[in-house]
Amino acid sequence: MKIRTKLIITHLLIMLVLLGSLTYVLVKRSSDLVFDNIIENATLSLSQVRVNLDHKLGSYEDIANTLYLNTSLQDMLMRHFPDLRDAYDEYFANFEPLDSAVKITQNVSRLIIYTDNPSFVFANFHLIDNDVKSSNWYQAVIQSPFGAYWTASYMNEFPVERVFSLRKRLNKQDPNSPIVVSIEVNVSVLNELIHEESKGKRFIFTMPDGVVLIDSSDANPIKHLDELSFAKQIQTSAEGKLQYKDGKETYEVLYQTLNSRNVVKGMKVITLIPVTELMPKINQLKSLSFGLFIIACVISAALIFAFSLGLTRRFTELSIKMRRVHKDNFQSFIEVKGKDEVAQLGQIFNVMVKRLGQLVNERYQSEIDRQEQALRTKEVELYALQAQIKPHFLFNILNTIRGKLLIAGDRENAQLVGLLAKSFRMMLKSGGQTIPLTEEIEFIEIYLQLQSYRYVDKFVFDIQIPVEMMRMTIPKLCLQPLVENAITHGIELKKASSQIWISGEFIDGHIHLIVRDDGLGISAQRLDEIHRWLQEDSTLSRDAHIGLQNVHRRLRDLYGEAYGLLIESEEGQGTKVTMIIPEQPLQRGDTDV
Repeated sequence: MKIRTKLIITHLLIMLVLLGSLTYVLVKRSSDLVFDNIIENATLSLSQVRVNLDHKLGSYEDIANTLYLNTSLQDMLMRHFPDLRDAYDEYFANFEPLDSAVKITQNVSRLIIYTDNPSFVFANFHLIDNDVKSSNWYQAVIQSPFGAYWTASYMNEFPVERVFSLRKRLNKQDPNSPIVVSIEVNVSVLNELIHEESKGKRFIFTMPDGVVLIDSSDANPIKHLDELSFAKQIQTSAEGKLQYKDGKETYEVLYQTLNSRNVVKGMKVITLIPVTELMPKINQLKSLSFGLFIIACVISAALIFAFSLGLTRRFTELSIKMRRVHKDNFQSFIEVKGKDEVAQLGQIFNVMVKRLGQLVNERYQSEIDRQEQALRTKEVELYALQAQIKPHFLFNILNTIRGKLLIAGDRENAQLVGLLAKSFRMMLKSGGQTIPLTEEIEFIEIYLQLQSYRYVDKFVFDIQIPVEMMRMTIPKLCLQPLVENAITHGIELKKASSQIWISGEFIDGHIHLIVRDDGLGISAQRLDEIHRWLQEDSTLSRDAHIGLQNVHRRLRDLYGEAYGLLIESEEGQGTKVTMIIPEQPLQRGDTDV
């Protein structure tokens, strides 16, 4: 078989595989994007319906709250009128104008007053009898902490229409008053909210207890959310989406929850979208993609045929252009047999490989140099972090000596200066980055004794470190900033006497050194800020909490991301800071305990 024929067949097969794969991936991805876009639009539509429902129900709750605050109306409803004419006068003077205004301006079907006062014998006044008291809605209103309850829809006798109602206690004047007002609203008000969005969709509004307020389905409306198989999933989450199959039809179910006000809080807005409604656009996209695939195949086949015919005539020209690379006079890496164009391409390939190897070697050498420079920079930064702590500590101690001299004269200064001198000697002691834990604990004891001179009777401390842990090594000056932080932020501003505990534990092959106090503690918001600071990359740019941040960065740079500081605190309950490091016993040449 000629090379020309091989090239045509090979290119046609590759073209079909690549175009077919690409078309499939693009159609699948585009279909998913179209589907996701439709679902996103449906979600936005559902959110708008939820907001509109919230506003609409809120307007009726405002009416109920206005009636609740109308003390003159409640006085009238609780007053007994021996003469019914007086009741008529009060009704037309106080209630009838309010009833008319609400019906006209707020699209309310009617107001109904449930009362135990037999003085009012009007059509929209109902006497509270045993049937009313035992009804589910009345019990819900009485037991509600807000004194209000939204009912499901029901048929009204006069006028004959389907309504739903908000029932609210009017007990501002008398907390024990059984009077309830029912604000009845035509269901058409809710239908108007979903008129545009409900085309091809099904909307369901449910009460917090699952009772259905309205179901836009004409075929099989439900009365309670439990009638749907996915009710439990909807009731246990505030919002989301899921797929639901009913017979042969599959639905995308989207749901959201009203949370703005107390009475409507927990109400669900649910929409069911048939997947068949979403398929026309996706099928149209698939048809377009298939047509484009056929056209691309035809054009590609023609181009491949023309390219293959001219390819053999261009081999010589291509090899001549590739020989220009030989000006660098590179040696070959592979054995080339023959003198045809393929052999020439092989020779040029060897030259390109050699050049590529040189470039790779140069790249690796550059990377090695960069990493060495980064390591040197990191080492300098580690020492800089350690150096930041020392001046801060020395400054505090000198202030302590100055304050003590001003307040107490020369008493006890000999001991104080002795401790200070010992602390200087230990702090400035030469050595590596790690020291035995026993030396760090000795330094902490001296530091706490010095601070006890500054804060007389302000705190006591207790150090409990296992003997076997004292032979471990830790980074130098990493525990002192934790103790200093406990005194400065937890104990200094506290009026009562406090205590500091320093302890150690072995947990899962790690050392946990714990500094705990019963001071002021840290608020949740402040604790979140400190956690964020500990994760910041910059180590030398922040003045606040520099000790904690430096220690945390030193531990991570020395041992890895699994180590560092763990801060726990509760406002008013104290703070606990845990330093986690690996077990590192003393080596030969280190200072022993």
